Amino acid sequence: MKKTLRVLVPLAGLFALMPLASHAASGQSNVSCSYSHTLGDDAILMFGMPNHAMLHDFFGNTSTDAYSTYDTLQANPETTCDNKADSTAYWAPTMKLPTGEVVKPSYQKTYYQANSVEKYPLTPFPKGLQLLAGDHVGTAPNPHVSFLCANGNGYTNTADQVCGLRSGGDAVQFNIGINFPNCWDGVHLKPEKGVANATYDSNNVCPAAFPVKIPKVNMNIAYVLPQITSLDTSKIQLSLDPEMVGDQRIEKWGSIYTAHGDFVNGWPEQSAKYMTDLCMNLAFDCSNTIPYSYEPALEDTVVSSTNSSTNYGSSTLLTASDNWKNGGHASNPESLILFKFKIPALPEAIPASEEGLFVYRLRVFGGNAASSATGKLNVYSTSTDWDGKTVNWDNHPATDYQSAGTISMNNNRQYRDAIVDTAVRQALAEGKTEVAFYLGGDQNGGTYTFDSTETNHPPLLIVKGYKAATEN
Repeated sequence: MKKTLRVLVPLAGLFALMPLASHAASGQSNVSCSYSHTLGDDAILMFGMPNHAMLHDFFGNTSTDAYSTYDTLQANPETTCDNKADSTAYWAPTMKLPTGEVVKPSYQKTYYQANSVEKYPLTPFPKGLQLLAGDHVGTAPNPHVSFLCANGNGYTNTADQVCGLRSGGDAVQFNIGINFPNCWDGVHLKPEKGVANATYDSNNVCPAAFPVKIPKVNMNIAYVLPQITSLDTSKIQLSLDPEMVGDQRIEKWGSIYTAHGDFVNGWPEQSAKYMTDLCMNLAFDCSNTIPYSYEPALEDTVVSSTNSSTNYGSSTLLTASDNWKNGGHASNPESLILFKFKIPALPEAIPASEEGLFVYRLRVFGGNAASSATGKLNVYSTSTDWDGKTVNWDNHPATDYQSAGTISMNNNRQYRDAIVDTAVRQALAEGKTEVAFYLGGDQNGGTYTFDSTETNHPPLLIVKGYKAATEN
């Protein structure tokens, strides 16, 4: 039989640079993951006991089973999630309809969220953190589990709705929302029998016994059901621990109020750090842009033809301006931003089919300082043989003004990505460990400003992997 652990907690190259993230009332990011597989396994409460747990539907890491740990998830990182950096294991009990049909979920979307980060900043998920939410023997509404009919009035904690067809008229859609604890005890990576390792905050404050505030994990599981036209949510059943007769399973089922979720962190350390330190703790909505790996600029500065002997290495605001009209850029005042980066690591253990999904990008924070009009800048490759404390226009490294990427941007100051994959991979092929770029070359006389390495929004060279998850 499955060990009983009820979660008892207080109720307290030549690509456009695209806008990525903007300020939000609260920082967040998200990931969408298709359904992966179903097993009678539970790597948290029944570790090493395959086929002895209740039936679970798994999302994210495709290797998840009864033996999964952070190390195995990283060694086998293939994932059904749209952000390919996320090799986390997510799972929930299997669902049976009132008709007796056992159905598979279509996908799940998880929101990583925070509040009051200026007063209570987040700590990154530690490697291998395991979290539970809900109550697998529950008999009544749970404040951390909610239900949604896609044609209804939003999420509710009670199963008292009859779902009709969703707006498209093609299917019934039913969602289960599971809100995980966001205050960790700072010691135990996994919950033990009768003892939780995490709880929920109260008015954004973590209790003394669980002092480490981590991102809120809100998992929303979607069941798209074209085979029915209505669904009485009070009659839904979810899997329970089986009765084992030798190696044979006799399946057991409980009410919708046994809904719960499991989470085994599989984010790389740099991804988890980015999520908190460079996204949520700065109150940004970073959507699905969390990178696999990144490196902040080793050096950044500006070289200006107007002040050709001046070094701007200590500036916290980097300015690019140019005009390619009336004789071209060589006949007009020009300011170029100069970056140098260590090349961040690519994933080592990824399936060959997904290698091409991981792309090098230049990530900068800034906007058009002159007007609200959309303008375009270029990224140019250059030599790394310069010193940020001494370089100026008179001695700046050469470039051939061949674009390695472009940026279209308005006056909104936000994170933006430029794909520079071809240039970085060429540098790697030449045995280099560092790369450098200019940012500039606006053709219409615009002026653009960006934050430097001395700010909370440093220029970054990142590795991002993305492929849309299947959603029905």
